Amino acid sequence: MAAPVRDREALQRLNFLFQAAHWVLPHSPALARFYCSTQRGAARRLVLRMAPSVKRTVCRRCCSLLLPGSGGCLRLRGGGQPRIVLRCRSCGRSRRYLCQQELRPLGQTPPTGPAPEDSPV
Repeated sequence: MAAPVRDREALQRLNFLFQAAHWVLPHSPALARFYCSTQRGAARRLVLRMAPSVKRTVCRRCCSLLLPGSGGCLRLRGGGQPRIVLRCRSCGRSRRYLCQQELRPLGQTPPTGPAPEDSPV
């Protein structure tokens, strides 16, 4: 049996606010921003950590949702290391995330070339 989750009601409220912000965004971006700022304030007040995926979809400056096409602009930039650049359309703040390659166990890497014809496979 799993251990009981501390502050279950608070986590459910944060989840509800995030889902409500997603649902309301096409109709009222200001209300979605209000829900996101309320979610952030509640998480700070209750000293709860938000998931990284939630933190990456909310702008830190204006609390708007950074969904490509509606509130944010998504770009893939190269250079030394490839990175994803998310730019908020409301306030113009941009955030950069490194693109991490998929890590696989050593024995499960796919073959790089065609198999030799005379090898027994």
